[in-house]
Amino acid sequence: MGRVLRSATKKNTTAGEAAVAAAEPPAKKATVTKKKIVKKPAAKKDTPKDAATATTASTSGNTVTIEACKTCGSVSRATKIQKAVGTKASVVINAETPGKGNFVVRVSGVEEPVVELLGMKRPFAELKALVMEDVCENVLKALEEKEEETKEEEKKEEKEEDKKEEEK
Repeated sequence: MGRVLRSATKKNTTAGEAAVAAAEPPAKKATVTKKKIVKKPAAKKDTPKDAATATTASTSGNTVTIEACKTCGSVSRATKIQKAVGTKASVVINAETPGKGNFVVRVSGVEEPVVELLGMKRPFAELKALVMEDVCENVLKALEEKEEETKEEEKKEEKEEDKKEEEK
């Protein structure tokens, strides 16, 4: 005979039923296991590995470079600037690995950065004190100034070309 289960030894069961119950393996109990969360790697882009975000612009010369620390939450502020700029310039966020506690916004062709917060310590009071609407306006002003400068340079070049043609 085989193994006799407790349920088969009760008064209502017969020896035949006990043998059938012993022949069938007991059902396995449901076990709870921890599920591992597997993150799928993001689709690779043709941009450098450190570049988090880059958009193309209708004008090739204007570029806004934003260095935003991920630990202090300045990446969300960088995306606000990106939305404000729109298609007026290309926006590159974290082209290089940013320093810890840094938030720097630069417009190409302009010597001084629009915003430069370096080495901030927790709780990042300087970053929280920034009014993003004002920062976006300053970035747009810097872009407009750069466009005006390039237009003036183009006019000067055209005048010089016209003078050269008249001399010949």
